Amino acid sequence: MTNPPPLRGGDTGAWRLVEEFKLGNVVGDGPEGFGNIADIAVDPAGRIYVLDVGSKEVRVFGRDGAYLRAMTRDGEGPGEIRYRNLRSQRITWREPGQLWIGSGQQYMVVDTFGDELNRYAARRYPGMFFPGEVPRSSRLIAARTDGSLFSVVDVIAMRSPDDAGVSHMYVVRSPVSEDYEMLPGDTLAIESRKLVDTGAGGEASATLGGSASSVQSVQPEDPRFVWTVGHDGTLWLAHRARYRLDKLTFQGDTVRTVQMGDVPPPPAEESEFVPILAALASSPEGWLWVQREEPETEGGSTWDILDNCGRYRATVSAPASLRRVEVGPGGELYGISSDELDIDFVHRFRLRGELDKPIAREVCSF
Repeated sequence: MTNPPPLRGGDTGAWRLVEEFKLGNVVGDGPEGFGNIADIAVDPAGRIYVLDVGSKEVRVFGRDGAYLRAMTRDGEGPGEIRYRNLRSQRITWREPGQLWIGSGQQYMVVDTFGDELNRYAARRYPGMFFPGEVPRSSRLIAARTDGSLFSVVDVIAMRSPDDAGVSHMYVVRSPVSEDYEMLPGDTLAIESRKLVDTGAGGEASATLGGSASSVQSVQPEDPRFVWTVGHDGTLWLAHRARYRLDKLTFQGDTVRTVQMGDVPPPPAEESEFVPILAALASSPEGWLWVQREEPETEGGSTWDILDNCGRYRATVSAPASLRRVEVGPGGELYGISSDELDIDFVHRFRLRGELDKPIAREVCSF
């Protein structure tokens, strides 16, 4: 599917984003006084789960924005979890009635009231990646209609003791056992990055079994790809410097390609990398939201919206710079923003179309 280049002036035609509510306050009082929001999740009833790692709990709000309860507080008891690695904490909703909380080191599953269903340490299954690749971190990102869970795993491949290594990123689709445990599944390699030395102070030594070893700290360069998991279990993938989107199965087949205008090849040199895409998100109807790297609205966010057939439908903007975006049914858009004082808020916008026609899955002619 080839579309003309999207208009660069923000909203087009009758399409627009309307804010339905905003959670949060600047004084930090009450359940809407958030400390540091790491992630959000939304269930089919419209309840919003806010993972606040500053307050070390998950707060639940109703579809109308009313506060319902707090759960999964910091601790070692049933229904509690340790908030050690703040940045990697994620939450994901999975039907029926499960909230998954993962830090990359351990996962916990609770129901809608915070009662614990299971917890376990993340396992590093052999054979899921190429020989010599060692998983370094993982984070749970999505659950889809077939019950599968999707996670992103960083692995490092060391060619020699003196090599800084190359980091590969995989999306892993995992089935779930009857006792709520992720099992080995299919993988898709989506990115390769060179690792760069962090400089002085990045080396540590350790002794194991009488043998000394040296470990050098490294960090990845900026990622070159964006992706999102579709509700049908496929993966949309794009290079951030070109407007071409590929829809992939976990067998490695490309089942659809969508592009905007003439698409140049990926830049050959690192110095030529100029990102134009910031993120992708998929709705239950299969519509794709493509977030631009440089929003036209100052301090806001801008998306180009494609229907499930890959046809360009609109460009819309929100006045807030949103992250951890989730797209719900009927054009609902949820996201987290921060103001100039780093105070966090949760927003819900709704996409309004031509003549307020409901967002629906279109019939494709191909």
